[in-house]
Amino acid sequence: MPFRHCPACGSVDLVFEHGKRWRCASCDFQYFHNVATAAGAVIESDGKVVFIVRAVDPAAGLLALPGGFVDPGERAEDAVTRECREEIGWVPDAIEFLASFPNRYEYRNVIYNTCDFFFLARTNGLGEKDFTLDPVETSGVRFIKPEDINPNELAFDSTRRAIEVYLAMRGLQ
Repeated sequence: MPFRHCPACGSVDLVFEHGKRWRCASCDFQYFHNVATAAGAVIESDGKVVFIVRAVDPAAGLLALPGGFVDPGERAEDAVTRECREEIGWVPDAIEFLASFPNRYEYRNVIYNTCDFFFLARTNGLGEKDFTLDPVETSGVRFIKPEDINPNELAFDSTRRAIEVYLAMRGLQ
């Protein structure tokens, strides 16, 4: 629960309604816990997909796609290129929409419902030397052939679903 007391009146009479709204029964304050937007990049280089190794929870040590939350006033397309720059120090020349999926992201005991947008970036010749990793978020990078991707090593359900779409697009599923 994001609140123990009403931010408006201090009451403990908070009710969670319809899976998205906190309402104070005392003063009728309402807080809508709306969907957050995130964006990730499926980066394909020389027939392999680039994954980062998450350095932080949730899912530290598991594989993810470069990406993150969309900032207020930012397009998903701009967010994915910004997140690539921040996490791996590399920006794709061009991206194309791949898919979007709902996801649940737990951070500090608050569950955020998200809508995760995935984009495909194709390039050739990328190697670890081309990346400058953010050590706070990324502990490594892995290049994996599509047929060798293990869904159990992926950090988030939406990432697994995006990879399924990518594999189907490539005729591998």
